[in-house]
Amino acid sequence: MAANQLTINGLDDLRRALLALPGDLVADASTIVKGAADATARDVTAAYATVRRTGNLADHVRVDHGGSRAHATSKVLSTARHAYLYERGSSARRRLNGASTGTMPAANTFIPIAMARRQVMVAALIEVVERSGLKVTGR
Repeated sequence: MAANQLTINGLDDLRRALLALPGDLVADASTIVKGAADATARDVTAAYATVRRTGNLADHVRVDHGGSRAHATSKVLSTARHAYLYERGSSARRRLNGASTGTMPAANTFIPIAMARRQVMVAALIEVVERSGLKVTGR
């Protein structure tokens, strides 16, 4: 039975708890964070590839890993110029000559994939905390 107890009410609490862990556990957490970011990028790239016209969306998904001995950070970015328009869609538009281009429906590709991968990552990070002897509640 764990002598210590940790209540996590959100990602900020989890982040603070992970920052207080010994170095070897931070290394484990770093591996999990980087793996989750890489998996998210692969999933987003694969989803973008299914609607491939020029390949611009799929070619511009990137991961930025950062951090230090005390923490790990990773960002998954879609840097294509039209990524926001593709994800969010548009209302009806007209050209200068008055011709309608119609609406572009929102694709909603990136965020659902990122949210699903984040849930898996958080569960794995909680396991890291629990392996250190802390009891995690508030899931």
